[in-house]
Amino acid sequence: MTIPGRISIEPRAIRSVVEAATAETFDAPTKGVRAKVHADGGRLELEIATPYGGAEPLLGAATSGRDAVSARASELTGARFDRVRLRITSLTDIDDRRRVS
Repeated sequence: MTIPGRISIEPRAIRSVVEAATAETFDAPTKGVRAKVHADGGRLELEIATPYGGAEPLLGAATSGRDAVSARASELTGARFDRVRLRITSLTDIDDRRRVS
């Protein structure tokens, strides 16, 4: 059964999902992550700023992380992002308990 109508997701809801996905992907504290969602003529663009707390080399982690955040946010919201800009704002301490001695 199909019910006629429209479904829309507010940009602030998408922003919250993007911020959570970013914090998880970059092993960053949620409070340090900021995202902006721009809607322009049906196109969605993301601007993400996050600290980085991982152990991988920064450039590779940023590139793969940007793609992972976009894919995860798309999966959760059903939205397609036409452009994703990522800015690493700082480096956070790596948890020493994860290191092998």
